[in-house]
Amino acid sequence: MGTVESINNRLVHINLAIQTDGQDEVNSIMMRERPFIGELNLDIDPDNLSLLIAVGEVMGVSQPLTVSRISCIGKLAILWLDLNRWLVLPPAGSHLSVNQALQDTFGQDIQFQSEGEFIHAELTEAAVRYLLESDNTRDVHQQADRRRADSANRLLEEGVTIMSPCDQREYDILVRDHCAERLWQWLSHQEQKPAVNG
Repeated sequence: MGTVESINNRLVHINLAIQTDGQDEVNSIMMRERPFIGELNLDIDPDNLSLLIAVGEVMGVSQPLTVSRISCIGKLAILWLDLNRWLVLPPAGSHLSVNQALQDTFGQDIQFQSEGEFIHAELTEAAVRYLLESDNTRDVHQQADRRRADSANRLLEEGVTIMSPCDQREYDILVRDHCAERLWQWLSHQEQKPAVNG
């Protein structure tokens, strides 16, 4: 991956391999780019559903996830799969569950409700505004301003559906180079921190 200055807006295919322990807490996260999509140098809208299906077929993945926004906030990386649907990555080796890591980050500004295999959460208006306006959130969609407003409305009206990294062990993700670089920096920063034994 290039430096922040040299990245462009191309679509890249990254694979996240996640190892968890018996309590479904994340032990390690390995990120690697699968080069084929990047080599095509596609600069197209990752929300285009027919494109997603076609690219998924080429990749041999039934439904790759698309990420158009990433928030590296507190100890968390939040990959925005939609306006109000997240894949949340707590720091590897932290022995925190997704709920605990979110609670540590948002405190009283987040409330949880169980919703089958997914977590459903409600955020306060202050938390939503902080998330969407903070420098910790990188938005790389062609219509980023409109999508931020739409996200704010959806989050306040419907809350957020959260996928846990423990739901599956690998994720294939289509993402802009900007987001992939941000996630790489977050993972590298987490690896440099000394592990804390609980």
